[in-house]
Amino acid sequence: MKNLYTSDLTKAHYDAIIIGSGLGGLTTAVCMAKAGKKVLVLEKHYVIGGFTHTFKRKKMEWDVGVHYVGQVSIKNSTMRKAFDYVTNGNLQWDDMGEIYDQIIIEGEVYNFMKGKEPQIKQMIAYFPEEETAIRAYYKLIDKVSADAGSYFAEKTMPDWLSNLVGHKLQRKFYEYSNQTTYEVLSSLTSNKKLIGVLCAQCGNYGLTPKKSSFGAHAIIIAHFLDGGNYPVGGAASIHKYITDVIESHKGILAIKAEVKQILIENNRAIGVEMQNGDKLFAKNIISNAGAHNTFNKLIPAAVSQSEKLVELNNIKPSVSHACIYVGLNASDETLQLPKHNIWHYENYDLDAANDYHVKTKDSASPVFYISFPSAKDSAWQLKHPGTASIQVIGSYPYEWLQEWENTQWGKRGDEYDAKKEALKNSFLEKLYTILPQIKGHIEICELSTPLSTRHFSNYNKGEIYGLEHTPERFRLKLLRPRTSYKNLYITGQDVLCVGVSSALFSGIITAICVLKRNLLWRISRYKTQ
Repeated sequence: MKNLYTSDLTKAHYDAIIIGSGLGGLTTAVCMAKAGKKVLVLEKHYVIGGFTHTFKRKKMEWDVGVHYVGQVSIKNSTMRKAFDYVTNGNLQWDDMGEIYDQIIIEGEVYNFMKGKEPQIKQMIAYFPEEETAIRAYYKLIDKVSADAGSYFAEKTMPDWLSNLVGHKLQRKFYEYSNQTTYEVLSSLTSNKKLIGVLCAQCGNYGLTPKKSSFGAHAIIIAHFLDGGNYPVGGAASIHKYITDVIESHKGILAIKAEVKQILIENNRAIGVEMQNGDKLFAKNIISNAGAHNTFNKLIPAAVSQSEKLVELNNIKPSVSHACIYVGLNASDETLQLPKHNIWHYENYDLDAANDYHVKTKDSASPVFYISFPSAKDSAWQLKHPGTASIQVIGSYPYEWLQEWENTQWGKRGDEYDAKKEALKNSFLEKLYTILPQIKGHIEICELSTPLSTRHFSNYNKGEIYGLEHTPERFRLKLLRPRTSYKNLYITGQDVLCVGVSSALFSGIITAICVLKRNLLWRISRYKTQ
């Protein structure tokens, strides 16, 4: 098996050991490798990539976490240049078209159009009496997402500089991130339908309007205003091209390499201890395992600064979910499947519907997100001719399956299997109501639960977005690359915000902190060959 961990890796001393091969970890690794540093990436799973990896069944495959990415269709955008830099320009993107998200609420359809002005005009067409509120809303999206840049830049500062000027960089963003999405929108309009529609993409950050920070909402909405894109060849193309670059610069990646703890002496990180007892040493240790895992599990209890973790542990894990992966024996064209995503809700009051759901065991998810990977990917029919793939994701609280959390994946027992089968069928029935033409064409249908996510991603509650994106989360000083342990850094979506783009940039700003170099200047001037 390629990249399989062996104890021979203990014979070297590294400039950086990176725990976890999600996009944040891989991005830090590739930036450091390009800077001439000796890098080792350790991955617990048997595949590289975290939520960018894909899995196969028979002649089809599905992504597990990358459904669309914004801001890469413009070749000179910072986002596109960053992806080009970490993949040496090899990663290509397919455009999802003029509509990238379609919202269905109580049977009414709303399309999110590519481009800010087309989207504004479309929303005004749906709600002509709300033009003033709609224009004010998009103006705020621009402002808060722009202010987020300064807020994130502060995270690269050493503590002494942050203490001097950090508050000035954070102040404008905090004005709105300290408010919930519902509070901000309610100040613009009293139209509950409009609020429901404008918040209908909240599944991208996993928290309903009355609980989520408007800062997170603005960042995500702004990210997709220029439309959605999908990696040519599927989500795995992201980590494959980054891995190629790491290895071309003599970086090493190891799978089935579970870290037991980070080694700390005199408040300095010096290495890691593996589950098999091996010890590996490096100048810098970088954790892409998530803030909760890093500070609560990987730091030895004897040296843990537990008094500093109170605020962190008050931030809950984000939403957990169930998903069906559907394989069809006809092409997207034959079945008339769209490239755009579909968000399906039964109720405009997103908070009330979600509150009922989480309080009522085995109730139906209040939202279903439907994605069409094969339709989005121009390379799909070359690899999988005459087939198509669909994913349907719905909310499913981890606590509903907690009694099986200590059982083995794939061997959780008949009762668990029966629950999965019932859940799979309920998701399928929902899919049939939206896309009846797929009946009779399904060859494969497999369901994953929060326990699957826990098993493969090592998130304790099966969460997919790290920490909840509440106002409190954005005020947490701990969520920055540098930690209070010398030479120990963190990266990943907990450092910045949710999603592929945030994971990518978390890796960049962590590398900036470790290398003490202005990588953004280098990235902005990067040109593909």
